[in-house]
Amino acid sequence: MPPRKFFYGWTIVGVTFLIGVTQAGVFQNVLSIFLKPMASEFGWNRSMITGSIAVGSLAGGIISPFIGPYLDRYGARKLAFWGITILSGGLIALSQLSHIWQLYLFFGTGRMIASGLLALVVTVSISNWFIEKRGRAMGISQLGSRIGIAFLPLLVQWIIINFGWRAAWAALGLIVFVVSALPALIFLKRRPEDIGLLPDGRVPEGTQSVEPNGEIAVHAIPDTSLANEPVWTRKAVFRTRAFWQLILVMSVIYFVGAGANFHLFPFMTDQGIPPEIAVLVITVLSICSALGGVLFGFLAEQISVKRLLGFVLISIGLMFYTVFWAVQNTGLLFLFAVVYGVIRGGILPLIFLVWTEFYGRLSSGAVLGLGSPFRLTANAGGPVFAAICFDLFHNYWIPFTVFTILLILAGILSLFAIPPSPPAK
Repeated sequence: MPPRKFFYGWTIVGVTFLIGVTQAGVFQNVLSIFLKPMASEFGWNRSMITGSIAVGSLAGGIISPFIGPYLDRYGARKLAFWGITILSGGLIALSQLSHIWQLYLFFGTGRMIASGLLALVVTVSISNWFIEKRGRAMGISQLGSRIGIAFLPLLVQWIIINFGWRAAWAALGLIVFVVSALPALIFLKRRPEDIGLLPDGRVPEGTQSVEPNGEIAVHAIPDTSLANEPVWTRKAVFRTRAFWQLILVMSVIYFVGAGANFHLFPFMTDQGIPPEIAVLVITVLSICSALGGVLFGFLAEQISVKRLLGFVLISIGLMFYTVFWAVQNTGLLFLFAVVYGVIRGGILPLIFLVWTEFYGRLSSGAVLGLGSPFRLTANAGGPVFAAICFDLFHNYWIPFTVFTILLILAGILSLFAIPPSPPAK
């Protein structure tokens, strides 16, 4: 009898990792590098440019309730491929930008796809393929967007300095397509059951496998945990208190995350930090976030997910405000990036793990799709709120203070969230 084969679910993790890199191409951190060159050439203020993030995020919220059920039923392969292709084309088109409506159309469309489609592809795929090892799988898959956030701004900044911002948009579009379009088309599968497997690489009932000691084991006990997984209807989900608790927590996460990600780079350069140092700080922060995501993914398999999430939110809420003092010293700024980054890295894997833990994997696409309009509306509002505050008061004290308070409140709410009772069959 041959030994156990490599579990295909880890291939899914690899593909979703690459899709995460693709998503980062339209994240706030990347657009923030283009902010000052484009504003200088066209005379646009920060509110005008950040509006493209809002439009894209709101559009993503509109399509996501339809995307989620489709992913549950048919899988992600074709949707992911065509979405990445359109996103890539939009980024390349930005190299010919001449009017503000083009920024809203092309960047906004890419943002819509990344937030309303690809984010669900990553989360639903991992939720379907893993149960016991879901924490580490989610942490590794979310590593992709963190790696993208870490290195794409560096690459974009280098291209802008040497070849101009138009060349940077074109190069970014090509990179996005090459990295993830074909892997998504070739390797993505809906669920392990579709190809005769079970989550986590479990051996199906009645089959044989070779154990590490060389003995042959016959698996004859059915997996009742899979058979009893709940299936939620939209009506049932809306009636649960947990849904609205998680909506509030997730909305704060995306409101603050989008606002902080976009405005941290201009905030640092406004304080006299050279752009080369500022983008390096963001890179260090993002690398540490990537490592933190994997760390908290493993911890989530041992510790209550909602408690971990509450700890992370309260911690980064308290830490975020220290950026006003850290920015006065380069060494402290990098220390802030390391510590804050590691803890912040737990947010994305933990918030998606909470949703699947509360509502199960069979309805993960539908449930997350229902929640997406709320998170993406918040995601749209964060950068615009901070930009308007800056344009009115010429500093970031008000928005950053609001971000701190909201994070702490969301952390407390996460600690007290109660899982819903399964729906009646």
